[in-house]
Amino acid sequence: MGSLPDLHALSAADRAPISRLFELPRPVIRHHSGRTHHQHRVVHQTQSGGTCWDDFRLEHSPVSTRSLSSSGGASSVRRLIAVVRSTPSHLGPIYSRRVLLRNFAALCLGHVTLTAALMPLLATQAAVSSDMGALLLAALHAMASLSSLVAPVLVQHVGCNWTLILGYVHACMFFGLHLYPTPYTLVPAYLVFGLWLGPLVSARLTFLMTLASKLSYVVTEEGEEESSCRRETVVRRLARGLQTAQDFGLVLGNGVTAFLLWYAQQDDAEFPQPELDALFLTDGSQERVCGSKACPFTSTIAEPPEEANSTVSEAQLVFVLPCKTSAMLASVFLGCSVMGLAVTAAFLDRIRMFAYQDRPTGMAAVRAVFSVFSDPRLQLAAPLAVFIGLEQGFMLTDFSKSYVVCTLGLRNVSLVFLSLGALQSLAAFTLSMMLRHIPRCIVIAVGFVFHACLLLVLLLWKPSGDDPALFYVIPAAWGVCNAIWEILNFTLLVTVYPDSWQAPLAHCYFFRFLGLSLAFGLHGGVCNWLKLYALAAALVLAVAPYTWLEMRLESHRKLKTRITTL
Repeated sequence: MGSLPDLHALSAADRAPISRLFELPRPVIRHHSGRTHHQHRVVHQTQSGGTCWDDFRLEHSPVSTRSLSSSGGASSVRRLIAVVRSTPSHLGPIYSRRVLLRNFAALCLGHVTLTAALMPLLATQAAVSSDMGALLLAALHAMASLSSLVAPVLVQHVGCNWTLILGYVHACMFFGLHLYPTPYTLVPAYLVFGLWLGPLVSARLTFLMTLASKLSYVVTEEGEEESSCRRETVVRRLARGLQTAQDFGLVLGNGVTAFLLWYAQQDDAEFPQPELDALFLTDGSQERVCGSKACPFTSTIAEPPEEANSTVSEAQLVFVLPCKTSAMLASVFLGCSVMGLAVTAAFLDRIRMFAYQDRPTGMAAVRAVFSVFSDPRLQLAAPLAVFIGLEQGFMLTDFSKSYVVCTLGLRNVSLVFLSLGALQSLAAFTLSMMLRHIPRCIVIAVGFVFHACLLLVLLLWKPSGDDPALFYVIPAAWGVCNAIWEILNFTLLVTVYPDSWQAPLAHCYFFRFLGLSLAFGLHGGVCNWLKLYALAAALVLAVAPYTWLEMRLESHRKLKTRITTL
């Protein structure tokens, strides 16, 4: 091979894309006092067996250049130059693509298990529980809303891995206390788990963005020469995978719950039909009032005789399901959370984040989170985050109870949310790929029209067992609308704030959890038709400022493009 070829000429002639991270050390050429040195990274082994480059050592130019030239050849040198030029100087250790993808798979698997346990619990408890169950869920999401504001600081000091592990530990305690449900144990369990739900979500997103930043300097796609373009593409793909994992967990958890409820109904002839009848009967009437006309009321249930089960009146305060069925569901949910904890603790590596020079720490990080409330762009996006929480809470509470359980029974609640999760997954996967080719304002208009029509249908439709297909079509269409709003909101934040996304995402989840808490809190105090009108007004108030924000950002991007091309 001889001497080292002209690196600049080779780079300008053919800058080949990188499909993997090569094992060759990365040279950094420096000149000191007329002498040329090559600075190489030392190859280290991670705890999972992968490779990363961390420390540096100096070698003289002739030896290092000849070894590089003879071992890799011109093609390897070209690819090596591409990595050197595309990697910023403040980047930490570089991990192989295999290590990063394995960590992403572990993150998704842990998210699948927790979603499979948490979402069916929320839907089932809100569907058949009394006012206490809805208030506990409202308190949980209220605490999550508050903890979202301090979550970035906690993740920064504790680390993503330990925050995720501690979050799964609290989830195991949360589901374990449902094996013996009493108000003295459930109230602290819901409050404590709500405190860790905000940091758990923040740590998951932080780990996702860290993996995306690392992968963006390892994988170079054709036609994507700029680092920002590569990073945006990788973020979209990883977010698509995490959303697919969440929807798969929703489908899996509701499928298992539906089977367990069916099995319990076959095994127990006294499945809680009398208690469910009492929840939907109006005073002086002998038929159920379902749909938008249903209003909360205080049911008067006769006390059971002394020889009967004396825990029925107490169970009404917490849960309508029989003790055997609720314990069986709690055991399955506990097993899912334990599996998520094991996967997270065993397979997640400590991936070092970027060392940004202007990254706030300590109280400066807390002030940075609270300062985003004065950002005009986030002020325009906040109503949409609140609406996402409100519409998700309405489906988990009022639709599942006043439409599905009131008409079809308890077992069909899980099947309804299974259809919601399936179509939501398909819509999110498709939309995330098409969003780069479709104007965002058109997507907003389609989502607004679809969601407005669904609200009108729920307002006018009187649910009946004669048309069971609508109980699955309406939630499936609702899942499509929910996917539209979530994808638009997330992609906006990571695009507008590519390097300072921690505080904007904390701001987003603060308002989303606030909307969920409000929906659960109003579950037992407001009629359904008032909630539907309120959701319609919230939809208008959310979409209008968000559309204006998207139009302003689009005009700014076009102006920037014209200035760049001049």
